[in-house]
Amino acid sequence: MKLKNGLILALLFCFVSGLSAQNDSTLAPGYKRNVIKWNMTPFILWSSKDINISYERVLKPYRSFSVNAGYFELPVSGLFDSLFFSKSGYRSGYSISGDYRFYFKSRNRKSAPDGIYWGPYGSYHYTRFGSDVEVLRNDLINGSFQTDISFSIFSAGIELGYQFVIAKRLTIDLIFMGPSVSFYRGKILLNGDYDVNKDHEYYEAIRNILINRYPFLDDLIERGSVKGSGVSTNLGFGMRYLIQIGYRF
Repeated sequence: MKLKNGLILALLFCFVSGLSAQNDSTLAPGYKRNVIKWNMTPFILWSSKDINISYERVLKPYRSFSVNAGYFELPVSGLFDSLFFSKSGYRSGYSISGDYRFYFKSRNRKSAPDGIYWGPYGSYHYTRFGSDVEVLRNDLINGSFQTDISFSIFSAGIELGYQFVIAKRLTIDLIFMGPSVSFYRGKILLNGDYDVNKDHEYYEAIRNILINRYPFLDDLIERGSVKGSGVSTNLGFGMRYLIQIGYRF
């Protein structure tokens, strides 16, 4: 709790400091204040179904805010050691995030949304998925069970990025640093032919599969923190990296 309160105070301090440091002059009439973007990162890294759209609004010459929302899933299928995860099953999820940006007046030749910026941000990711899992022994099916896995991640931190404006309309937005504190909440449920109680080895096996496939979860899922008996929570640290392409209008 002390860490969470400290983070909130740090974000407020940075926010107030940025407000006082920025130029409060207004934008010229007809200035292109809006940018609609496609967040390519989850599409490239995790799933072609992960479509996220972002909107940035310029408030003043060196200040803006942006919001991001879309579909979010982390698919798991295929053979992992002796466990075969079927492609069939259900998957769902979503993500939302937002930030407040301060563009550096002394470093940028042009006003927002062009140039280097920093600012506080927050994000929330939720996903749930399940599938049939076959247990193989010597290439023979030795049993099966079903999974029901869900988790959510809330993160808050400070980001640093650079946005390029090309030909006055196209944009490339790169967030290349975003340290954060993240709060994790997750659940793994198994049922089927095996007596998969909460201490069964397959819980640990599935945890390892998730981390090997999505390494960013390693800091969030402590060993033994996810149990089939219900929901567990944990505190971890993360980073934010994004690539977005957009259209300014």
